[in-house]
Amino acid sequence: MTIGELIKQARENLGMTQEALAEKLEVSRQAVSKWELGASVPSPENLTLLEEALEVSFPPPEEAAAQAAALPEQGGKAPFWNWKRVALLVLGVLVVSALLSAVTFTALKAERSADVVRPSEPYITGVYFFNEDAGQLQHDPQAGAGWYLFAPGSRVYLLVTFEEGRETTVNAVSLFLTPTGTETLEYREQLAVQAAGEGRDFALFAWDIPEELTAHLEIVLECGGGARVTETRNVATPYPEAPEKAEALTIPIGAVIFMDEPYMVLKSSGAPEEEIVWTSSNPAVVEVTDIGALFPVSPGVATVTAEWNGQTAKCQVEVFTGTEPTDVPGVSKVVR
Repeated sequence: MTIGELIKQARENLGMTQEALAEKLEVSRQAVSKWELGASVPSPENLTLLEEALEVSFPPPEEAAAQAAALPEQGGKAPFWNWKRVALLVLGVLVVSALLSAVTFTALKAERSADVVRPSEPYITGVYFFNEDAGQLQHDPQAGAGWYLFAPGSRVYLLVTFEEGRETTVNAVSLFLTPTGTETLEYREQLAVQAAGEGRDFALFAWDIPEELTAHLEIVLECGGGARVTETRNVATPYPEAPEKAEALTIPIGAVIFMDEPYMVLKSSGAPEEEIVWTSSNPAVVEVTDIGALFPVSPGVATVTAEWNGQTAKCQVEVFTGTEPTDVPGVSKVVR
């Protein structure tokens, strides 16, 4: 049995914790733990104190020294893959990956620059629209290819990217707006211009969209020697939706009711039934209620009027006795 195993067994037999034993010996709890694990061996002085505290005898100091000399080969050896080494390994992998990515990107860029021959003239590589939240705006397929619909009164950011030519540089990027259908320089308006140069290959513009817009937006690269490169985008605000046409108030133009019928209801449309005001021109012939119900009073003819929201509709009502009349043009007959 090793010294560490003896210390642990004696301590546990006395019901003593590592902290209590360490306090008696005036050492740290970690020292006691290392002794019991075999990671270290007590000094001769500590062995003497341990014998007194635990009431046991330990091997001579020579054996303790031999165990200390054998520690690197013992099972108490600290594991190679501790958390510090793992963290350092992960960090090293990340750094190497980043360096490899940077080197690869640089190599690819150099290879592309070496293999791809740029055109002699500059050209636009991209035109992008963004909203104020940096969300990219796409053209509206329902409005046709190349048409961009913007919310009236909103702010749009326009990003233009370009490449300079081998022989010509880009001095500035300009924006021009021409209303659709005019197609003449008279109505062409310059919205903005931004200087280029010094190796910069993009231009960013802020554009406040008007309430109504249907136009061609020209993106122009102003190049050396007066040369120009132009691309056009169709831009617009959505057409305002036409207000729904109010349905006209209608009721039957004529009706027949017989004296032996209890009542008849005129059907209306184009207005809320509970808001229609009904009146009879001759209540002695026919009365009308607030839901358009007709009550015959005496034979004769009366005009029933429906009114709602400034609209008026009229129905000629004939009250009969006896046999139902034959054809009466434009009159809805009650079905018995």
